[in-house]
Amino acid sequence: MASLTLGFSPRRKFVEVSITGAVCPLNCPMCRGRWLKGMKPTPTPDSLVEFAREARRRGSKGILISGGLSPSGKLPFRRFLWAIRRVKEMGYFISVHTGLVDADDATDLRDAGVDMADFELYLNDDVIRRIKGLRVGKDKYLESLDSLKEAGIQVAPHITLGIPGDDPEWMDELRSFVREKGFERLVVLVFIPTPGTPFWGHPLPPISELVDQVKEVSTFSKVSLGCMRPPRIKKQLDRRVISYVDRIANPHSSLDLKLVDACCSIPDNILKDFLDPKSGDAYRELPE
Repeated sequence: MASLTLGFSPRRKFVEVSITGAVCPLNCPMCRGRWLKGMKPTPTPDSLVEFAREARRRGSKGILISGGLSPSGKLPFRRFLWAIRRVKEMGYFISVHTGLVDADDATDLRDAGVDMADFELYLNDDVIRRIKGLRVGKDKYLESLDSLKEAGIQVAPHITLGIPGDDPEWMDELRSFVREKGFERLVVLVFIPTPGTPFWGHPLPPISELVDQVKEVSTFSKVSLGCMRPPRIKKQLDRRVISYVDRIANPHSSLDLKLVDACCSIPDNILKDFLDPKSGDAYRELPE
């Protein structure tokens, strides 16, 4: 059980950009690109560098580089590699939503200065086809994780609970995989039936089921409750899982958690760089 649960909310010190703007070439059934709209559009390398420079002047120290995926499931980052290097030279901690990668991709991202990969992980071939619209199996996801880890990039796998038609038997495989590969933290998301997608109106699983799954994950990994979770269950879910997670992204206001101005996947050793100044001395228990 968590001894101290922190809230995470990227504001000034940690910024989020989409290198494809509001466009997602994959346009997967899961969200049809809707969730890109909350990120700052930087659709050209020059615009990424310019935005990062201005944000740095305002005190930003970290950046999440995201965007829509290609039809093959990759973030189209290659023409941005030189810009990512410039951003790193400014002193940023850089995280990337990579999508699927091969060994060359991972090496190039590392050489450009990427510190962390926030990686969506699916362990069910049918789910990958139905939710992401990709004709690949879970092996491609596992190979991508191996490539990132072997390149020396820290990885925070993201798993999604409550996917319609999913079979929770993958939890045993996840446990074995996490222990074998030594991942320190998982980010747990909850599927949102999104307007304009084939899943709009699909019923949510019982909250008790979600809580049980979060509890199970907490037995073999540190757990962050990520920002993707249905708004109508947010208050109840946040309150019921707080004993099993040490981080909650954009926590419900009723919890009154101390806040970190960053994404909920960042490494423990840089937490103090992203403290909300209003939190005062509340972070004396943070790891060094």
